[in-house]
Order: sequence, then structure tokens, then C-alpha cells
Amino acid sequence: MTKREEQKMRKLDFQYHMRLLFPEPVNRHHFTLRCFPIDSERQKITNLNIQITPSHVGGTETDSFGNRCIYGVVEKPHTEFCVSVDGMAYVYGDAFQPVADAHKIGMFRYNTDLTKIGPTLDKLYKKLSAGTPEKEAITEKALRWMEAVHSCIKYVQGITQVTTTAEEAAVFGMGVCQDYAHILLALLRKEHIPSRYVVGMMTGEGASHAWVEVCDGKKWVGFDPTNNCMVDDQYICISHGRDARDCTINQGYFYGSPRQIQEINVVVEESRDD
Repeated sequence: MTKREEQKMRKLDFQYHMRLLFPEPVNRHHFTLRCFPIDSERQKITNLNIQITPSHVGGTETDSFGNRCIYGVVEKPHTEFCVSVDGMAYVYGDAFQPVADAHKIGMFRYNTDLTKIGPTLDKLYKKLSAGTPEKEAITEKALRWMEAVHSCIKYVQGITQVTTTAEEAAVFGMGVCQDYAHILLALLRKEHIPSRYVVGMMTGEGASHAWVEVCDGKKWVGFDPTNNCMVDDQYICISHGRDARDCTINQGYFYGSPRQIQEINVVVEESRDD
């Protein structure tokens, strides 16, 4: 790695911990995990260490969106399931993910059940569209609309759920990063602008985070409506898809207790490794 490359990048140490607690023992626990950042043009991952307890990994695969998945099954009874991922990310501040497989871009132009526009979002869309400057660039529009989304809802935990739609969050006027991202996606896709949902980590966060990437024709550009800023070298991407369902971190089923408690802790900080 050249000194010029080192100057353009930020070195981030990251730790991702997920813990599932079951009030009563469960068994035949089938799981698929998406919590592993992978290499791309904007980030390089090194020293990756993955620990899954109980350890019964069946294998790894790449889903249709290019996300890394680890799957397996725990046959024996257990009351706790833990996943720990840590490593270092070299994130390039002036690099973007180029558009690959152009034939797959179409799926990101249209809204899903979670991003479908209703009366409240339609009203916001018409207001934003009315103020659109002539020949406005896609990234300029995304930036302007991101600012509007940031202003239209308040960050409040516990109001929305993983199944909450963009329209419902807009009606509530409250939500978390998932809701901010879904609302921005809904508006951009109303214009048929290719936009995708991204899950990742960022410095200063205590949990995983979600934002939006917009295709400008040549590359994917990141926008974080929750924090009202462009995505830069303090963000580590884990997965992307059409909406939150495509990026579910922990997916599967088990036999036993119908209840579970999920704890997630994320730490991302500047690396001290010189």
C-alpha cells in the first residue's frame, strides 16, 4: 500500500456483538447471519475474526445482492446464541462503489411493501417535486430530499418495529435509522432513481446503522438521512438490498421457546495500529 493510498484512507477497528437469550431451551436452531463486512472498492477488511457460540457453522455463501452469509444449525438445546465479529477496515474517503451488473439495477428503481408510498409520503413527494430545479443532478436531488426526510420525523426508539413501513413511520413522525432510510428510498424510487438500503456500522454508534445509497449512473453514493450527512470514511458497509428485509442480520427459526431477547453492541473507533 502506497503512502498516497494511506493518506486517503481511514483505519477503523470494529467489533460487532450479538447475543440472543431464550427464557427456555430451544433446539434445531437454523440460522443465517449477515453481519460480516466484505471487501469493496471503498473498504478493505483485514484481521477478520468470527466467533459463533454454540459453534455449528454449516457453510458460507453470497446472496443475490453480494452480501456474505454464514449459515448453520444448532441441534442441541441451548438458552444462548452469540455472534462476535471483529477486525480492521481500511475505508477510502474518496472512493465509491462502482455500478456492477447493470442489468440488476432495475430492482432498485421500484418500491417494495416496506417503502410503498401512501397519502402522507405522496404529499411530501409532491412538495419536494414542485421545488425541483431544472436539470438537477441525481446526487443534488438526493441531498436535498435527504435534508427534508431528516426534518420530517424525529428520532425516537421503541415507536416503530422491523415491520413498520415508510408510510407508517411518516404518519407517526417518529422512528429510527431504518425508518429514515425507508422514507428516503420511497421518495427517490417514486422518481425511479435506483436506490438501495444499506446496513453497516459507523463511529460513535452503539448498534448497527442503516442508510441509503443512490446510483448516479456510474457509482453508488451514500446518504445518511438519520444524521443528515453524506456517507464518508467513518462508515463500514455490511450489506445492502431493496429494504431492511434483504439485510436482516439474523434470520432463521428454532423449536422451543416462542420468545427471545436480542442484544446488539457495536464499537467502531480509529485504529491505534500504526
